Amino acid sequence: MENAFKREARKQYLHFFRIWFILVGIVAVVTIVAVTAKNMLRTTGERRNTQAPAERVYDYADVLTDAEEDRLRELIAEKEAGIGCDLVLVTMRQPVEGSEAREAYGYRYTDWERNMQDIADDFYDNHFYGYNAPYGDGALILDNWYEGQSGTHLSTSGRIFDRFGNLEIDRAVTKVDQYIESDPYKAYSACIDYITDVMSGKKTEFWSVLSLLTLFAPIVAAGVFIGTHLRSKEGKNTTTATTYIEGGRPVMNLQRDDFVRKHVSQRRIQTSSSSGSGGSGGRGGAHVSSGGHSHGGGSHRR
Repeated sequence: MENAFKREARKQYLHFFRIWFILVGIVAVVTIVAVTAKNMLRTTGERRNTQAPAERVYDYADVLTDAEEDRLRELIAEKEAGIGCDLVLVTMRQPVEGSEAREAYGYRYTDWERNMQDIADDFYDNHFYGYNAPYGDGALILDNWYEGQSGTHLSTSGRIFDRFGNLEIDRAVTKVDQYIESDPYKAYSACIDYITDVMSGKKTEFWSVLSLLTLFAPIVAAGVFIGTHLRSKEGKNTTTATTYIEGGRPVMNLQRDDFVRKHVSQRRIQTSSSSGSGGSGGRGGAHVSSGGHSHGGGSHRR
């Protein structure tokens, strides 16, 4: 008798879950195929740009030791080969804000962020960086150590420009913020690692969502199954509100609402808006450099 009951329960379970099993199977297959395709696309091939210099680390602010510079060069070479994008680091100790700095250095603006943007973009363009072609796939980290005007700007180009939205740019620069005061090498390497992870797909939130759906869909389905069957087993209600009332009619005390006065108040509800998207999706901070090339990017000031 017990075995027959278990067989019947298993049969009902499989019958109820058949749609869920099919959906979860489809999601799992799509995820596997997509991840496999992304892994195949990571084979970037040989670098095609021969105009850019081989140097990737320009420590003009002298905040890294020679050994740390060499380690960063090795790290960058490894990451570039994996994602097919140039990765450049530039440190400096130079004023970038105000009318005096504008006159002394020939900046286009007096604003800190726009001048940092120009310096980063122009350095990238003037050195013809880009893994696939000049002004092509890559990113440049510019870090300024000038007292009172320190901060970091990330300039994106090509495929990194297409992939990095405001969210990814903010997270990349935040990596620098986390460690820069105590360990500049760790700060720059963490930023490079993050850029590489995003471009290689390790930080892609979409596939994480699919994985979570695959994991939690059966749990949700089980909850629906249990709730449905428990409800079907509930006893029917055989009484009503008037079952035990003499005459079958309840007696209600008199209730009434008296209108006293009318008063209407008005107030303005404040709303906030932002011109930036603030999210992921690529092309964050899109603009055209002074040299006429498309870039993205963003800054954090310390």
